[in-house]
Amino acid sequence: MSGEKIKPDISGVPTLPGVYLMKDAKDHTLYIGKAINLRNRVRSYFRQSAGHSQRIALMVSLAEKVDFIVTGNEIEALILENNLIKKEQPRFNVMLRDDKTYPYLKLTTNEKFPRLMIVRKVLKDGAQYFGPYVSAKSVRSAKGLIQRVFPLRLSKDSLDNAAPRRACLNYQMKRCLAPCSGKVTQQEYGEMVERAAKFLRGKDGEVLSELEKKMTVTAEKHEFEKAAAVRDQIFAIRDINEKQKVDTTRHTDEDYVASLCGAGGGIVRLLMVRGGKLLGDQNFTFKKADDPAELAGAFIEQFYGSAFAVPGEVLVNVMPADYEVVAAWLSELKGRKVEITCPEQGRKKQMMDMALENAKYSLTEFALGEESVKAALGEIKNTIGMERWPAVMEAVDISNISGVSAVGSLVTFFNGAPSKKNYKRYRVTTEGPDDYAMVAEVVKRRFKRLKEEEKAYPDILMIDGGPGQVSAAQEAIRPYAPDQVIIGIAKGKERDNPETDRIFLAGRKEPLPFPPTSAGKFLLQRLRDEAHRFAIQYHRQTREKAAFHHGIDDISGIGPKRRKLLIQAFGSLKGAKNATVDEIRDALSISEKLAKQIHEKL
Repeated sequence: MSGEKIKPDISGVPTLPGVYLMKDAKDHTLYIGKAINLRNRVRSYFRQSAGHSQRIALMVSLAEKVDFIVTGNEIEALILENNLIKKEQPRFNVMLRDDKTYPYLKLTTNEKFPRLMIVRKVLKDGAQYFGPYVSAKSVRSAKGLIQRVFPLRLSKDSLDNAAPRRACLNYQMKRCLAPCSGKVTQQEYGEMVERAAKFLRGKDGEVLSELEKKMTVTAEKHEFEKAAAVRDQIFAIRDINEKQKVDTTRHTDEDYVASLCGAGGGIVRLLMVRGGKLLGDQNFTFKKADDPAELAGAFIEQFYGSAFAVPGEVLVNVMPADYEVVAAWLSELKGRKVEITCPEQGRKKQMMDMALENAKYSLTEFALGEESVKAALGEIKNTIGMERWPAVMEAVDISNISGVSAVGSLVTFFNGAPSKKNYKRYRVTTEGPDDYAMVAEVVKRRFKRLKEEEKAYPDILMIDGGPGQVSAAQEAIRPYAPDQVIIGIAKGKERDNPETDRIFLAGRKEPLPFPPTSAGKFLLQRLRDEAHRFAIQYHRQTREKAAFHHGIDDISGIGPKRRKLLIQAFGSLKGAKNATVDEIRDALSISEKLAKQIHEKL
């Protein structure tokens, strides 16, 4: 078929909804996907014009066979795909590592005096379970809040039919009602347990109403100590609600799924809002992800396919390709309509921006990991065509304002990490706004010094700029290192989008084929950004120093102390300008010759 490269035989794949399994020559499952039209979807992988990521391109190159399972509709295909991915663990699928069990809060209502516990398993034992929570941190926080408002017993031993005993320190600190020593009746304790359960279900308003009535009744009975204790509970609940409250007037259930890819992996930041309150946030790291839309879809399917309750709305920063099918599936799980939306303004956009900002930090931490750095260095080596890994990479950046106060920076990365002791700063002497000449000056000074000191050249020299700057650097260092690997990194059409950055190799017109979110490109961008940061810092210092510089500072014999004395004697340098030579000489106790020099400069 013209324009297509069909490797496996797909002639028997039907045009029906279902699941397809890409397999290699040894019948190992490489990738599992779903489609409304199996044949069209499978065929799209083997078109010569298909713009696949590195991950999918490698999968296609290994695929020798395609199996398929027909389903009744798209939702059935989604469910089957999710189950098969968990079972088969395909090499090229984006997978949520959910082999761990998520924590729950267990209220032991099967005991005479219930207590609150953190558990990993839900049993049919008559107790009440709340959760699951996305992390151990969030469940510990929830437990701490409950214990603060409702002083449930903390002891682990059973109190069923147990004889009264002496109350422990928790009772003295008002952290427990001491049912073990008979300080509270079973009925009173049970009422508190019921309120704790309602609070955990998000029925805060109902709990507050009950407590306010109880406070009124106890106060009317002149039981002021009990009324004060109830009042403290009310204040504590209101304080907790205020701290957890999201800026909304509605008791909404929302999940924010912010997905980012880079450095050969991906991060999903999840914010969970229940009843208008932010109940939890968690990062999920994916080692094989290169498309934020695919990552968002895979996360939603696999996350809600486990034990987690589905909210009324799932908000994403980028829409999955088949979001309508996923939304229909979520609606079936919940029993009512669930929407998947991408917020564009207002409170929801602010929440998503907050989630994305946290995801960016996590992505940077992921990129700094040893495994990610090794992958990045290997990718840089292979893409450039080097014989060995680039253990030492240096980057040069120029900072100036129309040629004024021009400075250069040079930063060094050793094995993918900053080596700050080897950073260099340069005062650029080139006059006028000539960026090429400035780059040439800095790299020439650097490589001339390396040759004079007989030190090794870097494996890679990076210039912040395009082919013009790279060519200028190449010519400047040709007498010292004619075979030096030089690359440049330049902003693309979307200057604020790092995925469009282009990386050029000296002597080559076309950009190097780094995928937009690859580990290698991410590391080179970090190198460029560090050089830029260091240059801006030095340029700012230079400008500030120049703003306070005066001609008298260039006179031999005039230092900070005499400058200070001059200002004290005449009020300012402007005031000293009107002074005579004799007045300057007497004020500073200096020679007439030096006084004349100062007078001339002033």
